[in-house]
Amino acid sequence: MEDKLNDYKSYLEARQLSQNYYNIMRIWLGYLSKNNIEPLIITQETITKFFQENNTYSINTRNQFIKAGRNYYTFLCMDDRDNEWKKIKLMKIPQKIPDYLSEDEVEKGISYLITNHSRKMTPNKIRALIHFLFYTGSRKEELLTLKRSSFDFKENTVRLFGKGKKERFAYYPKKIGTEIQDYFSSEEEKQNAFNITLGIMNYLPKLMGKYLNKNIYLHLFRHSGARFMADKGLNIQDISRILGHTSITTTMLYLSPSDTSIKNKYKEKMI
Repeated sequence: MEDKLNDYKSYLEARQLSQNYYNIMRIWLGYLSKNNIEPLIITQETITKFFQENNTYSINTRNQFIKAGRNYYTFLCMDDRDNEWKKIKLMKIPQKIPDYLSEDEVEKGISYLITNHSRKMTPNKIRALIHFLFYTGSRKEELLTLKRSSFDFKENTVRLFGKGKKERFAYYPKKIGTEIQDYFSSEEEKQNAFNITLGIMNYLPKLMGKYLNKNIYLHLFRHSGARFMADKGLNIQDISRILGHTSITTTMLYLSPSDTSIKNKYKEKMI
């Protein structure tokens, strides 16, 4: 199965799918090998026992195994009726109201990064990148595949390709467009529009988080951008379309008011 696993890695790369599936299946196949179980002859009991023996896995992690298992065994050309992973439903994840960054916190974070971490990344690149993330609500996949030819600076729009290579258009303020153009003129495009890697994309929010004493991660900019759009008066249908959500329910979760927000509004109106 080692050759098959290597073929699977190439299969994922060719389709720009998550390499995490490859890593997960390596763990799964290692478990089967350790227990002398033939990979193509597994049962529901095999999968159940695997999760029981790895009961420290979070719901998110378990769901990743289910998704990876479905994908890998489909790759092996297994019929859906025989794919034991496809017979398992994804586990429900308790929905939490996401935290968000205010526009003021974004500016403070940018100032901090420029002052203390501009040796590897120029100030105009930091400013353009963070503002782009906040105002467009871009996903990491969209940013990693983004090309400069996708920008229309006359209309202040950008064409993004997200999950399943679905196309969507996002927007940004004119002043942010000027910042992005200033950065583009200072550095030639290489691997993508912002010449950014996944490692750096995950590292910058952590630096901002330490400074602002807040749990900041890449996807939080997307939540925050949605909240900002709502505060500026965009309706939920427009925000959902801009973010590329297939269900407006997802957008509603992004915009659910926090307890702090409710408390402040109550004080403002009632006290």
